[in-house]
Amino acid sequence: MTVFTGKLNNFQNHLISFTALLIVWQALSMIFGNAIVPSPYETMRAVGVIHENGRLWDYLPLTLYRFVVGFSIGAVLGFIFGAIAGFNHRIYNLLQPLVGTILGSPVIVVVVLAMIWFGMGSNQAIFINIVFTFPLVYMSTVEGVRMIDRNLLEMADSFGINKWIRWWELYLPALATSFLSGFAFAAGTALRRAIMAELLGSYDGIGYAMAMTRVNLNIAELFAWILVSLIVVVIVEFIMIKPVQKYMLRWRTIS
Repeated sequence: MTVFTGKLNNFQNHLISFTALLIVWQALSMIFGNAIVPSPYETMRAVGVIHENGRLWDYLPLTLYRFVVGFSIGAVLGFIFGAIAGFNHRIYNLLQPLVGTILGSPVIVVVVLAMIWFGMGSNQAIFINIVFTFPLVYMSTVEGVRMIDRNLLEMADSFGINKWIRWWELYLPALATSFLSGFAFAAGTALRRAIMAELLGSYDGIGYAMAMTRVNLNIAELFAWILVSLIVVVIVEFIMIKPVQKYMLRWRTIS
């Protein structure tokens, strides 16, 4: 009963926030006009237009493909190298300048380099996602390795426990929380990176569609693409991130 009441309260809070957002949005549209801030109604009409003319379903799958491929490769590489660096201080010292350089570099610099190296299209968007996903997952994995209880590792050594059993019973449960924090944050930013890469250097995708609305001064369609992007981010969070979080935290508790 308590769980149900908590979920109901969360739903009510989300509903109130959403309603308040719509009211503010409508008020801003009335103040500045549809030419500057299209109303929710005008934005939904624009969503209907890009749905009917097929551009929504031409561009959305391309952006999702670039996001999923780039994020997956970056997350896997970040986890593997993070785990290695967490146990090997030399590897950590070797990779730290690279990770620091990536995190400190302006996004536009990486985008321009990707455009030069890979040209316009999917490859440069995927590369950008890999580059910016890797350090986030890497750092969270390294931190997770360092948080492993050394007393448990010494006990495992004294009992001669197999390395695979150690990974399953000691390392992975300890890595779950820190890895998830990096995974969730990286996933939340990866889709935005993909769209930005398309905005600056692609002939298709959601980012390209946004760039065209600026050229054509179609503000309602720009808001429509922004709304689509926000909806996709929410769906990705609830379909991709939340299930992984629940499973890994549950698995960690069981372990």
